[in-house]
Amino acid sequence: MFDQISARYDLLNRLLSLGLDKNWRTELKYYLPGGSNLKLLDLATGTGDVLLPLIKSPAIATGQGIYISQNMLKIAQRKITAAGLESQVTVSEGDAARIPFENEQFDVVTISFGIRNTESPQKVLSEIFRVLKKNGRALILEFSMPANPIMKTLAVFYLRAIVPLIGGLISGNAEAYRYLNRTIEQFPSGESFGDLMGEAGFRIVRFNPLTYGIATIYQGTK
Repeated sequence: MFDQISARYDLLNRLLSLGLDKNWRTELKYYLPGGSNLKLLDLATGTGDVLLPLIKSPAIATGQGIYISQNMLKIAQRKITAAGLESQVTVSEGDAARIPFENEQFDVVTISFGIRNTESPQKVLSEIFRVLKKNGRALILEFSMPANPIMKTLAVFYLRAIVPLIGGLISGNAEAYRYLNRTIEQFPSGESFGDLMGEAGFRIVRFNPLTYGIATIYQGTK
């Protein structure tokens, strides 16, 4: 599905989020762990919209991204090359549920708007925990349902009616954007997702709602 919509993926992210998704991804830099010369792994890296802003942080030395969609990775690689970051950033094919790296390799692992699309979020969390170094940090950016009833009603209407319409017209694949609202509405958020992180072994689990709770940054320390 993501191979099919890759050509319009970035454009639709900007349009459908009214530009907010770019700000949310950039916000992750404020949650990076302390220290310097950090090694970053970005799961479900897509077109590199997390890797590229985070690699600009002075704390990050190298960034690695993995994803299962080859078409999306091609776009990410073009962005990396255009930015002259080949020596710091690499992307390759890989599954977040079977991370192709040895234990305790990374200081920080990120995944943005991807964990809800996996068959087993708990398996992904366990894999993130495995590849993190001791005291390393997981940062997970994901859509969520607002706690405020009015905002939740508006969010559900937008996801069910507007997103498939615009997404279908521009990408030619309305089903991909009907899929979006189903996964967002059904996926655990807030404390419920924080509990899943705790079950995977993470400590000091926190969650920070963004833009009235339509997205959330979760963090957990190994």
